[in-house]
Amino acid sequence: MRRIFSIALLAFFLAPLTVSADQKQDRDAILNELSVYAEKDPAILMNAVSILGDAYVRENKIDEALALYEKALNISKEDENILNRLGNLYNQKMDYEKVIGIYEKLTAIRADNSWYFQMLSSALSMAGKKDKAEAIWKDLLAKKPNDANLLSQAAGFYSSQNDVNSAINLTEKALRLDPGNMGYLQNLSSLYMKAEKFDKAEEAYKKLLETSKDQWLKDWANAELLNIYEKQNKLGDILPKYENDLNADQNDINNYKKLAELYVKKGDNDKALDIYEKAVKIAPGDRNINNRLSDIYEAQGRFNEAAGQIENIIKISQSEFYLFERLANLYDRAGEKDDAKKSWEALIAKVPNDPALYSRYAEAIYSWGDLNGAIAQLKKAQSMDTGDLRYTLRSAAMFIDAKKISEAKTALEKVSAGAKEQWMKDEAKRRLEEIVNIKTEPAPAVAKEEAMPAAAAAKPEEKKEDAKQEAPKKKRGFSFGR
Repeated sequence: MRRIFSIALLAFFLAPLTVSADQKQDRDAILNELSVYAEKDPAILMNAVSILGDAYVRENKIDEALALYEKALNISKEDENILNRLGNLYNQKMDYEKVIGIYEKLTAIRADNSWYFQMLSSALSMAGKKDKAEAIWKDLLAKKPNDANLLSQAAGFYSSQNDVNSAINLTEKALRLDPGNMGYLQNLSSLYMKAEKFDKAEEAYKKLLETSKDQWLKDWANAELLNIYEKQNKLGDILPKYENDLNADQNDINNYKKLAELYVKKGDNDKALDIYEKAVKIAPGDRNINNRLSDIYEAQGRFNEAAGQIENIIKISQSEFYLFERLANLYDRAGEKDDAKKSWEALIAKVPNDPALYSRYAEAIYSWGDLNGAIAQLKKAQSMDTGDLRYTLRSAAMFIDAKKISEAKTALEKVSAGAKEQWMKDEAKRRLEEIVNIKTEPAPAVAKEEAMPAAAAAKPEEKKEDAKQEAPKKKRGFSFGR
């Protein structure tokens, strides 16, 4: 069975649509060699299964992928990779009984892997078997009562079951075992907030500020502290302290951030802006400060200045390509079309194979009144994603708005004939009927000559004999509603 299966599967990868006699002979020879080696080493076969399974998933053929993996599991019953793939796909289909069976096998194979137990517990919980899900954690904790990582994972389970007190107790114990773990402290502070134990949460956030070396975590703790004070209506009470902290130490960037954000919470963006503008001079490379400045400038309609801050962030984080789109949008709102276009082109150069990105660029170009440019970008998007004809449908809508009926008709006919989705076919058909109806609409009746006022029949300077000549019939135009 293994030999037959391996040859059939590998033939899928190696066989072109049409082959010559020589190519077929060489292909069959390679298949025979692979089959022999697959007998000796099942990993060769399992690799081929993984490649084919990934192809099915990309095409959204989930059932085919599942059937393939089930067959592979009959050949290699304890293959972790195949079992994990099956578990993930059955999870997507919400077939939790199947998921339970798979992770029961994985926990038996790898009793040392707590992730498998976590997935088993989650599947049991989703299947409505809460007691069995909890029993897994009780059993694990009984075996390893001082495993901080296990305690933290168990806390996550109890938190998901809304048993916050049990989650807090377990996380507190984990933190006692590993007091330097900022992740445990962060989780604990969030659990205190969930339980509305604000005093303990405040203490935890302050400890994060004192001990964490990560600036993003300090920024997060500052924001959460302000949330506590807001919930307790203490923003006004804490304001003098924050102002004094900044006056006392103007080199600590956190003093600027927490005061600026307090002003934002109070709705005083002008004061927040003033603080952030001072802060960015001290820490020009601080991502958070530049981002908050951009937000405030944008909220005030100062789009060029907002764009300037995004440019600063791009210098810091050049790999975050979405920033270029945000920059383009800000320049667009500022009326700087050329700068917006440069930003879009920079983004396209960095991400050349994303059809959705070309589509959004097309919309920007269209908003600038460049129909041909927009259509060109939509054609690029369509060439990358031939199975999704939304780009062609959008092109048709643009052609209709521009009264280019012939081009619109061609695009709509392509969608009507080739779209996979019924709604798209129906929409194309509807728009085609609208075009036909407008084109075949009867011309309005011509008013009788005697009913026309003389002033309407000829201009005052026209000669009388010209006025008596029959006026040429006007060509009837098209009008389209959106």
